[in-house]
Amino acid sequence: MTQKHVLLVGAPGMELDKLEKLGLRYSMMQIPERVSERQFVNASHYAVLDYRNLDEVLAVARAWHSIDPFDAVVSFTEYGLYPASQCARALGIPGDNLTAVELTRDKTRTRELLDRHGLSPVRHRLCGRPDEALQFMRKLDGASVVLKPRDGGLSEGVFLAETEEELAERWEWTRQATEGPVLVEEFLTGPEFSVESFSAGGQHEIAAVTEKLTTRLPRFVETGHQVPARLDDATRAAIEGLVTDFLTLIEQQDGPVHTELRLTAAGPRLIEAQTRAGGDQIWELCEMVSGVDLMTETFTTLLGLPRPRRTPTAAAAAIRFFSYEDVRILDVEGVAEAGKAAGVVRLQCELEAGQELGGLTSSTARQGYVLCTGEDTDRAVANAERARDLVRVKTEPLADTPA
Repeated sequence: MTQKHVLLVGAPGMELDKLEKLGLRYSMMQIPERVSERQFVNASHYAVLDYRNLDEVLAVARAWHSIDPFDAVVSFTEYGLYPASQCARALGIPGDNLTAVELTRDKTRTRELLDRHGLSPVRHRLCGRPDEALQFMRKLDGASVVLKPRDGGLSEGVFLAETEEELAERWEWTRQATEGPVLVEEFLTGPEFSVESFSAGGQHEIAAVTEKLTTRLPRFVETGHQVPARLDDATRAAIEGLVTDFLTLIEQQDGPVHTELRLTAAGPRLIEAQTRAGGDQIWELCEMVSGVDLMTETFTTLLGLPRPRRTPTAAAAAIRFFSYEDVRILDVEGVAEAGKAAGVVRLQCELEAGQELGGLTSSTARQGYVLCTGEDTDRAVANAERARDLVRVKTEPLADTPA
């Protein structure tokens, strides 16, 4: 039997274990920052390029496919989703999820789609100039707004503005992360959650609902997650119903979707979604607690292989990130002790003496994490926070830290 061959457009890294366990071959297009020896040695074909350059991606994919055909195209990384779907369509092989990708990568299109169908209403405006954002804020009677790039990721350029003075300042902050217009939305209050779903042939299944923690406002960088979310049956049903309706609207076909929302006083309201598995090890939390392996099931669905057995390994799981900012690290102790604490599955700590850490402007600025399990969500959270706190970090503020 011929070994199946998958084209990966970008790869954070966790896909390789899944592919190798299934006995699949893979070829990869990768950006320079994520190149690794393992990828290069094990890939059938390997190219280092900017996969946002669609012409180059298609040229390379066609050349490889002509001499060593692919059976499917996959991406689980933000900026690889669009080119991967375009490759699948151009080569005529599984992996084309283009409609859903286009409707979610552009957050303005997401909002317009929801408005047309009267689903999860959120007031918003795409603004090319700061005075347009100010006009919109005044239309909301001075309510707080969130500014974000229309097609960004990793929480980059996302800021809250509560006053007109803050709006002027944070417009400039957001503009540093995007060259295009800025999406301005009313600020939704309430706890934040994410939903992991899996679709096969346009049929949708909710795999997990995750509680989320973020930095103090005005930023929204994530600092922790826990699964399963502590919700009553009615609230869970409302969240799952909203996400399922949304997946149908975007015409999601095969693979995972990571949907973020807030539970407001008026019910759940969608923030944004990406047609990939959740980052921040959320995919792993989901797999541990629900048994749903989002990446493996994507490969098996696209390739027509048997679905893997779903076997949960934990009742609950939580992750906490090391999230220091605007400090100089003087000393780090207790890492070994923390790694042996109750419930710890894995501890990664990149902190070391002498580091100078700037602002926590995106998720890539965090310094590692501790992932824990527990007999319920409360215990998993307690284990993760205790292990994190066992890592004792001595710091001093940077001299030029802004007020």
